[in-house]
Amino acid sequence: MGRNQISVAAVLLLLCLTPAAAQIKDPAAAETVSWTVSAQPADAVKPTSTLMLTLHAQVREGWHVYALRQLAGGPTPLRVSVEPNNIVVASGEVIGSPPIKVHDPSFDLDTQLYSHAFSVTLPAHIASRPAAGRQLIPVSVRFQTCNDRICQPPKTVHLSAWITVLAAK
Repeated sequence: MGRNQISVAAVLLLLCLTPAAAQIKDPAAAETVSWTVSAQPADAVKPTSTLMLTLHAQVREGWHVYALRQLAGGPTPLRVSVEPNNIVVASGEVIGSPPIKVHDPSFDLDTQLYSHAFSVTLPAHIASRPAAGRQLIPVSVRFQTCNDRICQPPKTVHLSAWITVLAAK
C-alpha cells in the first residue's frame, strides 16, 4: 500500500468509527434524579385555602442527593420553591423524608442525603382572588448530586402541578 492509500484508509476508518463514538454517553451526564410534583388537593381549591405541593424524587443507583439541611462549607442543600405566579405562594417550611446521615469524604463533613426514592412537601397558600379554573403551579427544585467518584454542579429543575381553583364568592 502506498502512502496516499494508507491516509485514505485511515480517514475512512475514522469516519466509520465516529458515529459509534458519538453514541457513547458519559454516564455522569445522564439524569441522576427524576422528579414529579403533585398538589393536594388538586381540585376544588378555594381562594385563601392551603394546599400541599409534594415533590417525589427517584435517585439513580449509585448517586445521592443532598438533603435540605447542610453544614456551612458543605454541598448545596436541596431547595424547593414556588416560582412567581398569581395563584399561590409558599407558606411554610419544606418538610422532607428522613435523610441518611453520613460522613462525606468529598466535603470532609457530616452530610444528610437521599440515595433512593424520597419526597419533600411544601405548604402553599392560594391567593385571595386567583383566576378560577384549572391552573398550573410552577415549582422549582435546586439540588446537587454526587456518586462515589464525582459531584455534579448544582442544578435547578422546573416542574408544574395542576390545581382547579373555585371561583371567589
